[in-house]
Amino acid sequence: AAVVSYPTGAAAPATEEGRSPAILFRLACDSRTGRFVPVFPRPASLLRLLACNDPSASDIGALRSAALARHRRGDNATRRATNGGAASRESTGRIVRDGFEALARSADTLGRRCGVGGDWNDVDVRSSASLRERSVDGTCRDVRASLMTCCGMATAFGVGAIALRIAGGIDPVVDMAGGPIVDAVSYSDLIRVPPLSVLLRQRIVEKLTREGDGETKRTSQLEGELFAVSARVNDNSLALVCFDVLAVSESASSVPTRLEYAEVNSPESDKVMSEAADDHVLRRPSKKPRAAKEDMGSEGSKYHHTLEEVEHATLWLDTLLQQQ
Repeated sequence: AAVVSYPTGAAAPATEEGRSPAILFRLACDSRTGRFVPVFPRPASLLRLLACNDPSASDIGALRSAALARHRRGDNATRRATNGGAASRESTGRIVRDGFEALARSADTLGRRCGVGGDWNDVDVRSSASLRERSVDGTCRDVRASLMTCCGMATAFGVGAIALRIAGGIDPVVDMAGGPIVDAVSYSDLIRVPPLSVLLRQRIVEKLTREGDGETKRTSQLEGELFAVSARVNDNSLALVCFDVLAVSESASSVPTRLEYAEVNSPESDKVMSEAADDHVLRRPSKKPRAAKEDMGSEGSKYHHTLEEVEHATLWLDTLLQQQ
């Protein structure tokens, strides 16, 4: 669980103050194997598909796989032109799957080094304690780094995907806004995963290219303006962030190329909160809390369900989409 924040204007107060953490995913222990496995909330269907690298999670990935299968019998030049290997390595499903698998492996390693499933092998009585302490400390850092990455991916493709579907009225698409946004200066804490996006506007553009023999060739490309969602995670905060993206693709099965992107201006906090008080905002009917929530201990340790976090994210994204 983590507290998700939503950027607002510079003079506006933080929207995450006084809010309890939201359940993004769970790391459960498999009783058959004794290994840790990630478990996702039921509404986060896209996140579950991406964590398994399911082909149905990405329409572009499915079309790309079909095109690669068609060109598999072609010559080497055709295979290099498709560039399927590099595209597959940067696909959202593969990155998300590798991230959660790395978290499970690091948690398994931490359990073994803490004595779960066996005792520590004391080879040297004098230095064994310090070696074990350094080993456990290094594994804890690995688990912490993996947890931060996975929380960012769960926020973008779990909470963000559901909220974007509600606010935009259409299903968001992965792998349409290009590859991961890598900017070590302005977005050093942005997750290295291609952003989730919805298509706002689209058009066909034609480009003239001159061949080696002097002939002019006219090619058509599909240019689209997209509203993209990603997440920023660091030691102090976990926040959603949105971008205006301009991408172009040569065909339906080709890898989109991001031409330019810009972060969407954050709304003022009072405007977002005023939307919650409008009469047209539908509220989910209140339900009786389960008894399991009462066993969480102190008041500060309670959490809330993913759908309750989706309500905050939907209001925030709806305000941003109205600016487009």
